[in-house]
Amino acid sequence: GGRSGRDALIALADAHRDYARQFPGRWAALQRPAAPSTVNSEAAGHLVALTLAMLRGYQLPEAELVHATRLLGATINGFLALEASGGFGHREPATDVSWRRALDALDTVFRSWPTDGKS
Repeated sequence: GGRSGRDALIALADAHRDYARQFPGRWAALQRPAAPSTVNSEAAGHLVALTLAMLRGYQLPEAELVHATRLLGATINGFLALEASGGFGHREPATDVSWRRALDALDTVFRSWPTDGKS
């Protein structure tokens, strides 16, 4: 809370990464399709609200938020899945450097997102 743009993106992504590292079993369970009761839960609503607030800080059009959310989720979840499976363990530099590069790339994409609704 109280952050916007890159700072909010990093805080949100780092919270996901910290959770995945601290609770790997719970994180893995979250990667399956959610039951309607989960989707409609207060916790899910809070996470959606945080994600949308972060993305709105980039001045994205409302009609584009679903696309930006999918890109954000795919990037975070893909990175964390590969990291957890040891997919990055065979090469230097440390994954922390790659994580920051991925977040920098997302920041650049969100700052330059098309606002005319055309793809």
